[in-house]
Amino acid sequence: MDCFEHELTRRGRKDGHGNVKWSCVKISRILRNATYMGYIGYNKSKVNNFLEKKRIKNLDESTFILRKGDFEPIVTEALWRQCEEIRKNRIRTLQMPSGEERRQGTRIIQHLWVRKLRCRCGAGYNRFKWRVLQDGTPVYGYQCNFRTQNPAKSFVEKNHLAGQKSCDAISICEWKLTLMAKQIFDKL
Repeated sequence: MDCFEHELTRRGRKDGHGNVKWSCVKISRILRNATYMGYIGYNKSKVNNFLEKKRIKNLDESTFILRKGDFEPIVTEALWRQCEEIRKNRIRTLQMPSGEERRQGTRIIQHLWVRKLRCRCGAGYNRFKWRVLQDGTPVYGYQCNFRTQNPAKSFVEKNHLAGQKSCDAISICEWKLTLMAKQIFDKL
């Protein structure tokens, strides 16, 4: 969504408060709001009791009640439903040790090598800034996710940590991966 923020700001589009400052939260709120497709949403929150009158958000979207409004929609219903489907496909539910369920969004991986690389331990790779050249150009590398979160195999062996999982994969510079891919495609 980062590119949407920049694009809306670049075009000078104003938010509901008249500001030209956009964030992921604002865009997400717009994409979830059925008012934009011409509907009014009910059962989105409730009051805890008649004395305190504390407003509690209803996080279960399946219990929302949507009624067609008598105002002009900003987007078509088909487009809004399509956005909702994409949004729901990017959310996964996690089971916490306490038994509580939490929802977490998943990001679409942008870098080719992060999507393709797998370590011999089975983990994926993450991208990091390896260094910066004298002209200011960043050089990126890739490292095993398991290796970044756990100690190195040499450290485990040196300290006799029995049962500690480890990975000894080394980091790979991005230009080397690009060079190897180019050589393979040239042969094909």
